[in-house]
Amino acid sequence: MIISWDKLEEVTGRKKPILALLSKTLLEAHEPSEDGIEFDKALQLLVKVGSFAGSQHSEVLAISQKLADEKAEKLQYAVALEMVKTERQHLVSQMDDLKRQSQSHERRAQQAEARLHEVTQSFAYLIERQSRRANGADLPAPRKLPTLLLTNPIKP
Repeated sequence: MIISWDKLEEVTGRKKPILALLSKTLLEAHEPSEDGIEFDKALQLLVKVGSFAGSQHSEVLAISQKLADEKAEKLQYAVALEMVKTERQHLVSQMDDLKRQSQSHERRAQQAEARLHEVTQSFAYLIERQSRRANGADLPAPRKLPTLLLTNPIKP
């Protein structure tokens, strides 16, 4: 039994060229006849394509779902981007704080090094002074020798 293209157009809501193309591609049919399509092939075509109203509804639902998915994905990207921006700002401020701390520690280290140098110089001075005292105390007191008298003075 053959179903006419007009009847298929009425049932599916699609035009003959589209139906012929779909039957050729989906059902791998040979050149469709001008009269119509065989009953079993028409049923297979209806199962795969459905009615235009039904397929239109399912297409709208599919497109709506894709749009919702894309919106959700874009929202997730926007949220992730905001999280990354916030984290970046936090890290930049933390880095600035660490730079300030590093500069402060560097100044303190330089001051401590200068103080250490002063203390080292003071210790060196004290050790040298103590050493001089110790050396002077260990030597016997110089003896006073009697005045030298010249018995044969040189005359001019």
